[in-house]
Order: sequence, then C-alpha cells, then structure tokens
Amino acid sequence: MKRPQNFVAQSNDQVTIARAVQFLLPAWGPESQMPTWPPDVFAVVATLLKRSGAYIKIVNHKTRKELGINGAWSKKISGIGIDWRQSIIDNTPVPGVIQSWWKTIASASKVPISNIGANLPLLDALICLLASADESCWGIGVYGEERPLDDFDDLALMYLLSKQCSTLCQSIHASAAMVLPKLHTPLSGMTMRSLTHNLALWDNPEVKTRWIQLSLPTVTEGMNVLLLPWPLEIHPTAFSPVHKLQENIGTFAFNVCPMVEGFIEKIKDLISIATARYGPIHALVFPELSMGPDQFRQLWQQFDNILIIGGVGELGSREAGTAAQNYVMAGIKPPITDTDGGWPQHKHHRWRLDRGQIEQYGIGNSLDASYKWWWEDITIRDRECNFFCVNDWLTFCILLCEDLARQDPVADLVRTVGPNLVIGLLLDGPQLEKRWSARYATVLAEDPRCSVLTLTSAGLVDLSRSQGLTGKRSIALWKDALSGVAREICLDEGSDGVVLNLSREWALEYTADGRSDKDENQRDNEDENQDAPTGATGYLRLTGVHQVRAGTKPPNL
Repeated sequence: MKRPQNFVAQSNDQVTIARAVQFLLPAWGPESQMPTWPPDVFAVVATLLKRSGAYIKIVNHKTRKELGINGAWSKKISGIGIDWRQSIIDNTPVPGVIQSWWKTIASASKVPISNIGANLPLLDALICLLASADESCWGIGVYGEERPLDDFDDLALMYLLSKQCSTLCQSIHASAAMVLPKLHTPLSGMTMRSLTHNLALWDNPEVKTRWIQLSLPTVTEGMNVLLLPWPLEIHPTAFSPVHKLQENIGTFAFNVCPMVEGFIEKIKDLISIATARYGPIHALVFPELSMGPDQFRQLWQQFDNILIIGGVGELGSREAGTAAQNYVMAGIKPPITDTDGGWPQHKHHRWRLDRGQIEQYGIGNSLDASYKWWWEDITIRDRECNFFCVNDWLTFCILLCEDLARQDPVADLVRTVGPNLVIGLLLDGPQLEKRWSARYATVLAEDPRCSVLTLTSAGLVDLSRSQGLTGKRSIALWKDALSGVAREICLDEGSDGVVLNLSREWALEYTADGRSDKDENQRDNEDENQDAPTGATGYLRLTGVHQVRAGTKPPNL
C-alpha cells in the first residue's frame, strides 16, 4: 500500500518507566514510597523487564560479568530475599539495599522502557529486585501439612484466596497484572519464565485465575489415580445436528450418555478392589462429557477424601435458544472452602468436526459429511483457569480437549505457572503417541516441564477403531519431563478402569541467572555434602498401570 504524502505520525512519545509503573500503581511518582510487599515489587520490575525485553541480556557473558552475576551473587541475593521476608514478618523496614535499588528505578522514571537494556545501573537494579523478590517468596502459595506456615505465608494466602481473581499482589489490581505462585522453571529457551522459581507474572486479564487449596493428606510421596474412561459405549446417534449456520456449515450437540444404573455401587466396588491391590485411591478421573451435573454431585457426596474430576455436559434448548454447556468439575469432600460440590471450569474452544473426523467416528448418518465443518454448539464463557494446590510439592490444573491444543490464551498461562501436573479431559479417539494430544502434551512436558495426562472415553475409542483406525485401545496417554517418552495407556477388554501409580521425584532446577531451587541450608552445604537433596521441585512419574474390573474381588480381599 502506498503511504499518503501527508502521512504524519500521531505521536513520537515513548512509554517511560513512570507511565509503565503508573499503569500498575496509579498514584506512584518518583518521590513515592516503595511498595514493601515483594509480589508488588515483583509485578513492577517484571513488567518493565518484559516490556523492554532487557531480561534477555542476563544470559550474555558480557552483561553477566558487568553485573557480577555468579555463584557469590546468587548466595547474596538469597540472603537479601530471606531478610526481606523477615522484615515483613517483623513489620520492620525492608533491607536498605532493596530500597536503594528501588530508588535507582525511581530516579530513572523519565527513561523510555526501550532504553532499559542500555542503562546498566538500571538493569542491575531491576534484575536484583526481581531475583530478591523471588527468593523472598520461597514456597509461596504451595503449602502442605509438613511445612508450618509463618506470618508471611498467612498474608500471601489471604491475598491469593480472598480475591475474585487470584493474585498475590496487595496493591496492584488484577486487571493490570497478576502475580501467581510458580512450580516449574523451564530449563530450555529464554523467556521471562526462565528467571524465577517461585513467582510468575501474568499480565493478560483475559484469563481469570483461581487458586484453590485442597486437602489430600495421604498424598505424600505420590498418588494413585483411578481412570474411568466412561462411557464404555457410544453410538453415532449421540451426535445430532442443532443449527444450520450457512450452506455447508452447521452446529452439533453431543448427547451425554447417562451413567449405567448402579454406577455409584460399581465405583465403590472398583475403589475397594483397587485399594486392596494397589493402595489407597486419591483421585477418580472421568473424560470430557462423561456425566451430567446431578451425577457429579452424587459422586462428590458419596466419596470422602477422594478427589473427583469429571467432564460435565448439559444440553441446550432449541425452544429457549440456549446452547449446551461443556465444562469440567473438580471437587473433594470435605472441602476446605465453601463450594457447591466442586469448582467448575468451562471449555474455551469449540470442537470442529470435518469430513475426516465424521468418517473416523462413523457418524455420517447423524451429521452430513458433505458439510465443510460442524461446530460444537456450546456456550463460550469468560476464560478462566483453576489451579489446585494439593501440598507443598503438587499443584495441578485441568484442560478440556481443544484447550490443550489451542496455545492461546490459557496454554500460555499454564506455561507461566508451570503446574506439576496437567490433566487433559478429551472426547476423542485413541490416545496414540503419533496423534495430536501427544504432540501438545510434549510441548508442556518440555516447557515448563509439567507431567501431562490425557484421558478420553473408551466408547469413542471403540467407535473410532470400528471404522478401521489402526492402533491400540489406548484411552489415556502420559508424558513427563524426566522419562522423555510418551506412554500409551490401554483399557483391556472387560476392564472398567485403570489405576495409575504416580510417584514423586525431586529434581534440581536453575533460573537463567544461575540460582538453584535448593534452600539456603542446602546451598551452604552443597560443596561438602554431595548427598544433599537434588532440589525443591517435585515431578510426577508414571510407575505403574493396573487394570480393574468390577465384581472381581476374591473373598480374601
């Protein structure tokens, strides 16, 4: 396109540090007192480093030498972070060096953020504040019964859980930026996620976050999960057309298959068998659209101290002009906080069926294969992502089908927080290493090093296989960062479910500035004590797969 001769740029003004900080703290000025709460300071300096892109310089040898970033620097920063944390507990002034770094930023308030990387004292202050805030928040937001909470933890938990949108910030509104606990630090690539162990900046208000504390005291060194890939049988008539949008584009509904009569007793039987053979069951996991809301509520009411995760569906009404609902529910009884039987999270992306998929599932009599595509007829709600904290080493989140594949915006949030476990609930064909779910599970296993479990319905797997799709009756797939390979999990003929043994392992992680996730005592002793723990980050590995079938419990069990 030819530029008009009278073209004039509307403004040559660049965003300065003052304008960027005032977006987060509207009343801030160069003479203002610094915020003392570490997550607030973190939000400011992380925003400046991210928007300027200056954080990438931290891996350049010249910059590291100029800033003195080495092993001694890491130990010094850790000590400053601990002192900062203690000042919050004691209600005393923050360490003087923290205040001096903040004054350096305030004195540069008129500097354009694009010039931060060229201003060495300013870059030094930003990086040191970022790292010190991160060190002060060791273990923030992830608590277990074995680690007593101090006053800093109590304050952090109050901020995190008391807001409509979870954030650790005290003075910065969630619509401007959120700071969340962080579990994994990626060991490859170079992004803002590479710079911290404990704090994560999330500056996209499109996705609301909810941080949820769960009580599973028996989950210590691992957990047993019972996968129930129900319904075990699905017919093509479960799919039905809803609306014709254009000549060759329509919407469809999936009619949730009711659970078999006596399903509660059947599940009790399966749990009893699995517990006797493989140890206590900590969680039941069902696929996408495997139950209605009443059935989830029945499950939640029946089982104490077992986490229930299931895909829930509700049909829409053509007469009322309402679309169907597709969401996941997760809940445990008794809950720590007041809930109506669990926490919902709605699906963010519609399923699109094309000719290939219609033929794959053999549903051409239900949906016209000549259509270019069929869209899932569901209501798209405001985007949100729930993170469930089980203890001080395990936090997980749940994604629904297409949410695993579409990389924005929720997948970016998942990479930012880096939960230990991601559970993907699908309505899909066999979970094979060569298919799409394995591809996207690998992305999360590599960055930020999550363990990923996908689960689909055995009924749709069988429907797909009946049309000639070769492969195993693989209803689930597991991928983790330590094992390196995806593992297909099959359901044997006649089985009702599969028990997974998941074991915790500790692994060492490093930030891009060289700080490890060992605590202060481990760092002091790491040179002379080579047997010290290998890190503070928990990883889940799949160490056992067992078939279970109702009614097979021998008398001695």
